[in-house]
Amino acid sequence: MKMNIYILTGLMASCSIILGVIENFIPTPVPAIRLGLSNVPILIMIYLAGSKYAFQVSFLKSLIVPVLSANIIFKMSLSVPATFISFAAMALTFYFFKNRLSIVTVSVVGAVFHMITQLIVVSIFYVPGLIYTKLAGVLLLSATITGILMGIIAYKIVSHKQIKSMFAGLELNNKSN
Repeated sequence: MKMNIYILTGLMASCSIILGVIENFIPTPVPAIRLGLSNVPILIMIYLAGSKYAFQVSFLKSLIVPVLSANIIFKMSLSVPATFISFAAMALTFYFFKNRLSIVTVSVVGAVFHMITQLIVVSIFYVPGLIYTKLAGVLLLSATITGILMGIIAYKIVSHKQIKSMFAGLELNNKSN
């Protein structure tokens, strides 16, 4: 099956956005803890299509999910910087260590950088040094655990034969990006 990369990028962005919106309805014991479901399509794109296309998915997700959620300004002020920093961390980790680290490790790196960035943004703009510094250990542990879980899900998808064959047939301009 031959599929255009732009169609696949749009589909993966849609999946990421839908998962992000759904995740907003999942109650959590601590407000800052999220599963990171919307990052699975981004991980898949990093591994199978390249960082250029994964960035497009990540960018669209970071802008559209807050728009579809309540409290747009607060969510976007956290989402955009955290998404860009965590994406850069995942893309660089993959680029420099692709043959030595698993997709699970790349996922954990992204989750931890996402949480660190959100903690920094909150402590600078919203609650300087207050409760989030006390919760930082719990939040980073939860980011590590959810990063592992999302990495395992991404690994299962990426290693599936039909997914591999679908991505192998892509019309990529430059797969090395």
